Amino acid sequence: MNQPLTRFSQEWWSAYQTTWNEQENLAKKFAKLGKVILWFSDHQGVSVCSEWDDQGQIVSLELIEEMDESLPIFSATRENWDRFVNQEIGAVKAVMTGLIDYRGSMTIIVKYGRHFDCLAEVAQKVN
Repeated sequence: MNQPLTRFSQEWWSAYQTTWNEQENLAKKFAKLGKVILWFSDHQGVSVCSEWDDQGQIVSLELIEEMDESLPIFSATRENWDRFVNQEIGAVKAVMTGLIDYRGSMTIIVKYGRHFDCLAEVAQKVN
């Protein structure tokens, strides 16, 4: 019997990438997004730099220990990332209230912001 994956571990992120790439209906919403950092401000999870291609597939998911300030960054504590993934709070509200800090181009928010809740939807499918 397989043990459930520890959320936000290296193995969990790998399973997340696979699960995301199986969601063709959602992937297209992130077409051409490019690289984005998902950062744990309290270091209670594995931070990643994810890259979406022209079709919205995650083509790379790099585990990182330092932020590249030139990329869009979503940063939160483990508790707030859990709240987001558990769908207790939506992406837009989380950013607007500061539960998730966003640093980067507002173009990303305008073009993709309404779709970021899909990230939590897919996370619910990762075991």
